[in-house]
This record gives sequence, C-alpha cells and structure tokens, in this order.
Amino acid sequence: MMNPRTWKSLAGLAALLVMPLMMIKSRTLAARPADSADDADEAAIKQVVAGFSNGWNTHDAHAMCLSLADDVEWVSWRGEVMRTRKGVEDQHAGLFAGLYKNSHRTDTVKAIRYLGPDLVSVDNYWSMTGAKKRDGSDWPYREGYVNYLMAKREGRWVIIVSHTADFNATSPGSASK
Repeated sequence: MMNPRTWKSLAGLAALLVMPLMMIKSRTLAARPADSADDADEAAIKQVVAGFSNGWNTHDAHAMCLSLADDVEWVSWRGEVMRTRKGVEDQHAGLFAGLYKNSHRTDTVKAIRYLGPDLVSVDNYWSMTGAKKRDGSDWPYREGYVNYLMAKREGRWVIIVSHTADFNATSPGSASK
C-alpha cells in the first residue's frame, strides 16, 4: 500500500499531465462552435447560393429572392441599403428588364464559417457577363465578392444579411455605371 504522501504526489502529477490536454481539447471545441453541422447543412447552404444564381440567370427576380429572408438587410455594391425581400425583388425586376436583361452570373462559395448551429457566414465570389452600364454602354465583365449571413429558420437556410462588393466598379457619381 502506498503512503498518503506518495499518493498525493502521483495525483498531483497526473493532474499536471491531464490539465493541459483538457485545455487543448476545450480550445479545439471552442474554435468550432457548430461541429454539429453536417454535410447536409453545407449542401443546403450552397444550394441557397445556387438558387440565387439560377434566379439571376433566368432573370426571374422572384425566384432569385426566394433565398432571402423577408427581413433581409441587403447592401448593394453601390452602398444602397434595402431591408425587405420585396424591396430587393422589385429593384432586381427593374434591373432584369433593363441593364441586366442579358447578364449571366457565376457564383462560387469559397468558405462557410459556422457561427452557431443555425447561423453561418458565407464568402462567395461572383462574376458577371452581359451587363450594361447606366449610360447604356456594354459592361462585358464584372466580378466581385459577397458575404452572406445565413440563418436556419424553420429548418431552411435563408440569407438574412448580404453585403456586396464589385471589384471593378466605378465611382458612385460616374455616369459609366
């Protein structure tokens, strides 16, 4: 039988060895707040982006906006802010009837960061061909970035915030937009 002093020494040594391992494990878990997300969620999130892109490419503003929450916060590449799906849909219906009626958009999801089990940040790069500038001249190629904040509502992923940047945009006051 071990004497109490040896037992305490071994217990202390064990604690010193186990504690760092437990801290490493807890940090790993904290760095991945939504490990419960599975391949089905990732596929559903990518499908939201694909649905948006498909709606764009068929010039159907209603279909494009099915991926948006009713209370979406939408910030366009020009800095215009809309706070309803209906507003975004109405704006794009006008664009699809005019400047974007021959446009084609390609979207590529670059990263999905889980902020919680029902909240993600999505980095998406896009490119567009066939658009017109506001002065009516051709805008043959555009590309940019959009960050979507998506939430899972009633079992379905929807875009709740969208912030877009256009890499080759001109200044807001320019007639060449």
